[in-house]
Amino acid sequence: MAETNSIVLGLIAFGAPIIDRESGPPAPVQFPRDDSPRFRDGKPWPEAIAGANRDAQGRAMGTEAGYTIVNARTIWDASGGKALGFCTDQNYADVVVLEHELKSYSIMFSMADIIRIMGPNTAAYLHMEDQIGTLEPGKLADIILLDGNPLDGIQSMLKTKVVLKGGKVVVDKR
Repeated sequence: MAETNSIVLGLIAFGAPIIDRESGPPAPVQFPRDDSPRFRDGKPWPEAIAGANRDAQGRAMGTEAGYTIVNARTIWDASGGKALGFCTDQNYADVVVLEHELKSYSIMFSMADIIRIMGPNTAAYLHMEDQIGTLEPGKLADIILLDGNPLDGIQSMLKTKVVLKGGKVVVDKR
């Protein structure tokens, strides 16, 4: 992949256990707090996927749950941080999905890496890096101002204060 400059655009939390789901805003589906891998409708993964290997206590281990996180890191390392971007395909509120994705990404990546994945890498995947992905003269400048420093952790990325789109303030929570 690195040799072909390919980029994987992924929703890595699909294969991650639902992480402390009750901590965020209400979702259409309430997930149990057992961190077990679940589909978007809240139903558990079938035994063939989630429970192929079990430890002495009967817990699933060495299964697909978590592989997407490890695979994302493998792709990142093999490509020098260039071959992983971000996308979303979901039916939940955007902030709910963003929170779960950020929790999943933060297991393997620094906040600076996550910002690179979500910004410049995704723009490169779209072949729009000359237009979006970073703040530079001549680029489109839809801007989100956060309540805090996103490099301090994922919670700051969930607290939007101001959104500018096309040069106009469209959200203002100051």
